[in-house]
Amino acid sequence: MNAALYFRCLVLLLPIAVFGLLIDSLANFGLWEVFKTLAAPLYDPLGKEIWVVLLFLGLLGLGGAGFIPAARPFGFGAIAAIGILCGAFVVKVYPNDWGLGSVRLFIPGMASIGISTYCVVRPLR
Repeated sequence: MNAALYFRCLVLLLPIAVFGLLIDSLANFGLWEVFKTLAAPLYDPLGKEIWVVLLFLGLLGLGGAGFIPAARPFGFGAIAAIGILCGAFVVKVYPNDWGLGSVRLFIPGMASIGISTYCVVRPLR
């Protein structure tokens, strides 16, 4: 397991993770409210929107695990778990009909989950 494969899995997970994080908020509140909430830590860093800062620190930790060989299996496991949870959430709350374009959103995420699961299971054999 090398760092390039780890970061490739992180990049492949981005479409489904971002869509999973934003779809419910976009459907309920609209684009402008979502943008204001995401930008809130810039003008109120210790206010009620501290979860955005914690999310950023968590992503920084997940990215940093790719540079530490002993932590990479745990990072691969986290990538697979995050991908499965985001995929299940998107399937649950997606408001429109499923078309070919919607299904294409899942292809990179499923590849990331598969590669991550393989890299976790391979050393156990």
